[in-house]
Amino acid sequence: MIFPYWHYDMPTVPFVFMRHGETEANRTGTIAGSTDVPLNTTGAEQARAAAPLLANWRWRAVFASPQQRARNTAELAMPGWVPKLLPGLRERHWGDLEGRPVTEICPRFETPPAGEPFNDMCKRVCDTLNIALADHDETQGMTLVVGHSGVMRCILHLTGFAADGPRIMNATPFKFTPTDGRWHYEQLGQPDNNSDQETG
Repeated sequence: MIFPYWHYDMPTVPFVFMRHGETEANRTGTIAGSTDVPLNTTGAEQARAAAPLLANWRWRAVFASPQQRARNTAELAMPGWVPKLLPGLRERHWGDLEGRPVTEICPRFETPPAGEPFNDMCKRVCDTLNIALADHDETQGMTLVVGHSGVMRCILHLTGFAADGPRIMNATPFKFTPTDGRWHYEQLGQPDNNSDQETG
């Protein structure tokens, strides 16, 4: 059973989420998950291309997954900032499926063999967002969170949207805003040379 979004205590403040740039695992259609793979050349270019999009906003803090593909994306997309690394933003552990072709991935809401249940991941993502957004003050700027496709799917679930929709593009920022008791989200732009592979 997948817990409904109201089971979780999401902070009700706006923030921006961005997935990391492309990796070789994305390019080849391989499940990366908790494996700490780096950005490839295209991924680094995507992260740099996101910088002009993000430069249009005033920021109070930048948080990232400690996995290098997310951490390096944050560093390249936000020059001059040192992202604060939060372990709760790590990608889902896909257990025995890591390193396998993405075509072998199990249904999203099932627990992969020796892997992390979706409910557990949503709880840690929710707990982590509460930490990241605890001191939110919109007069000081927006909060950027850089993570993974699985984290984005948890955020979609936590904010009442379908978590099993279309693929999430690399290095593309989305703004989440709570308004009148409901969440809204919008894509802020998309860098060039984007990948459509969703493998962590």
